[in-house]
Amino acid sequence: MAMMRNPANPDQAICKYMRTKASYVPDLQDPVYLEREDPYHQYFCLKTLHNIGPDDDVVCPEECTRKRICFEPMLNVLA
Repeated sequence: MAMMRNPANPDQAICKYMRTKASYVPDLQDPVYLEREDPYHQYFCLKTLHNIGPDDDVVCPEECTRKRICFEPMLNVLA
């Protein structure tokens, strides 16, 4: 199954715990909404419910990559 791609770096997957407020807007329930780069998104982690992840680092597409201990890839439901 393919992984959703990170808008900051298309060669990397999106962490399944990274979210934005847009995650909960019914009109934006497109399965690949996180793949679009939007300068107004405020990211947070589902594990901490804050903009700082469980490893005390910032939550955003540029930082939430495989290099972090808490990272888990989000699978693309369309693949």
